[in-house]
Parts: sequence; structure tokens; C-alpha cells
Amino acid sequence: MKRKPKVNVLIPCRDGEKTLRNTIVSLLDQTVETFVAVADDASIDSTPIILKELSESGRVRSVRYPRREPKNYAKVPILLNMALNVYPDSNFFMISGDDCVYPPEYIEKLIAFMRNENVDLASGYHDEKGFRHLTLPSGSGRLVTARLFKKITPLPSNIGWESWMIFKAQSMGMKVAVYPVKYEHRREYSFGSTRTFGYSAYVNGIPITFTMFRVLKYIIFGIHTPVNAILILLGQLEYMIRRPEKLDCASYVNNLYKWRIKQSLAGFIHGRNRRR
Repeated sequence: MKRKPKVNVLIPCRDGEKTLRNTIVSLLDQTVETFVAVADDASIDSTPIILKELSESGRVRSVRYPRREPKNYAKVPILLNMALNVYPDSNFFMISGDDCVYPPEYIEKLIAFMRNENVDLASGYHDEKGFRHLTLPSGSGRLVTARLFKKITPLPSNIGWESWMIFKAQSMGMKVAVYPVKYEHRREYSFGSTRTFGYSAYVNGIPITFTMFRVLKYIIFGIHTPVNAILILLGQLEYMIRRPEKLDCASYVNNLYKWRIKQSLAGFIHGRNRRR
């Protein structure tokens, strides 16, 4: 009988007492063998106690960030890099939030899709709008092959890590995908910092013209409020003035998105011409 692949799951966590246990239990109950490493961001609730209890299974380990600092999305790659220190070898790596619950076959189904289509980075979906409108893997529930994971770790210690991981894979000729495998996101979703989104767009090399189209889409389809959508654009403009260092695949991303803009405009013009 062929041995099922082991999957290492990394979870950055802060004050996760309400959701963390359910997340970890759902990961331990997967139909493939899993090992869970949690980077605790100096939690002050019962998170450390929960982690101590679950570690008795031998399949959960944790590391703790030493200082209680203001909550900061930019710390996520630091926490994930800390979790790497307690991982055994694995065929696949997964990144999860501390507030997600996965059906038992979530990982097994993703692996089957990925192997069938030679994909190195993929996720299922939790978005209430459904699977069909998604084009890029989500942050939580993201599964990465060992060959890609070894190439991109340690993760860059700036705020663009989540999108960067996708763009970096694509720049190396590797495939990414979203599959129709649903999981639950238990904590209420919040839009987060619009300055964070603007910063991420800038350091990843996304052209400002693409951000303008995206903001327009957000407003037209009601994906975000007009104020939040416009603040994304203003956030990117802010960092165009500040000019922080861009990520290593920014040139690739910039050229890719410029090509996408040209293709979209060409399709729009062709469609108008056909209707005349």
C-alpha cells in the first residue's frame, strides 16, 4: 500500500483561544498524516495552555515570540519563519490561520488536484461569494510543495509575503491554482489596513494603473466600500512617494500586469468593434 504524504502545517497565532483548538483538531483529523507547528505571537489569553494540551499528541509543537507588541500584519512572515524551526521533513507544507476549520479530506483533495495538474501552490476557498470568481490562492488553507517551499524560505520579512509567494512561484515557472474545496473561516472577516494593501501592491511591483482598475471593480461590484477601495489606491500612491525597497520579483510582476492590462483593453476594444 502506497504511503500517504505527510503535510506540515504552519499557523501564526495571537490570542486564539476561541478558535485555535478547532483549527488544530480539524488539521489533525485530516485523511493524510499532518504535523502542526504554531508560532504564538506572545498571546495573553489561554492560547499557551491550549497548545500545551494539544502538544501531548506528539503532532503539535509551538514556538513563542518573546515580546508583546502592537498587532502587526508585517510580523506574519517572522512568525512563520520561527515555526520552520520545529518542522520535520515533509512532502507538502500548508499555511493556515488560527481561525479556520477544514473538512477531513481538504488536504487530500488538494494534493490530488495539484499532482494531476503539476501545481506547486494551491488553496481551496472560503469566500462567501463562492469559488468561481477566485483567481489566486488564499492565504489560509494554502498548500505548497516541498520543492517550492525550499526555494522560497525563509520568507522575506516584509509585508508583501502573501502575494509575493504566488508571484515568486509564477516567476520561476511554477503553477498556482484555486480548487473547489471549501473550508470554514470562523472569525469574522475584516478588510484590514488599506495602507497594508497599498504597500503590498507597491513592493510586489503591481502597476498603479492595474490598482485603479481593481479599485473600480471593487466599487462597481460592491466587494469593498468605496472609501476602503479608494484608500487602497491612496495607500499605493503613498509608497510610490516613499519608495521602499521592492521585492525580488517586482519586475516580473510589473511586466505581467502590464501585459494583462493590454490584453483586457484589446479585448474590450475588439468587443466594441464587433457590436458595431
